[in-house]
Amino acid sequence: MRNKTIIFFCIFIVIFVFNNQAQLRLKTVGTSLGVGTMSGNSPQIFSSSLSLFSDVSIESSTPVELRLQLSLLNDFNKLIPENRQNKYYPSLRGVSVQMLFQQQMFKKIYFEEGFGPLVINDRTFSDVNLWSYGAVFSFSAGINFVEKGEKGFAFALISELGNTFTQTTPQYLSIALQLKYLN
Repeated sequence: MRNKTIIFFCIFIVIFVFNNQAQLRLKTVGTSLGVGTMSGNSPQIFSSSLSLFSDVSIESSTPVELRLQLSLLNDFNKLIPENRQNKYYPSLRGVSVQMLFQQQMFKKIYFEEGFGPLVINDRTFSDVNLWSYGAVFSFSAGINFVEKGEKGFAFALISELGNTFTQTTPQYLSIALQLKYLN
């Protein structure tokens, strides 16, 4: 039930940004795929990560960029072909809103940092299904394939750390390749 609510909320925000032309402007939509570690009241587990995100710009005298992100982390063994009968694979699911800062280093190369609140659904054990609250920090280095102000793609290497402070204190660290479409 909660997964459907989270996905509905993310879709609602994206549709709202597309239809609202006043203060919010959809800047990018993208995904990242990588590997890392996760834990939740347990030893660290090697994991695969998938993130879906959209960046919006709040137009004002000092523009602010926000990233709404849905992160999914699963035990890496889930990707390996094997007999899956009666096996449980730990996972974390998270939703975050990050404030982004971007520095243009050269004409096409940029650095981007982000931080913000994070909510994680901890499913590291079969009998655990808890929601925890914390913070997320990210750093990426990327290449823009288009000139500033044009539509197109950007590619980056991103490192992300999510840490919570309640319940079973789930946390994750991932390194991923990110692809985003600049609108």
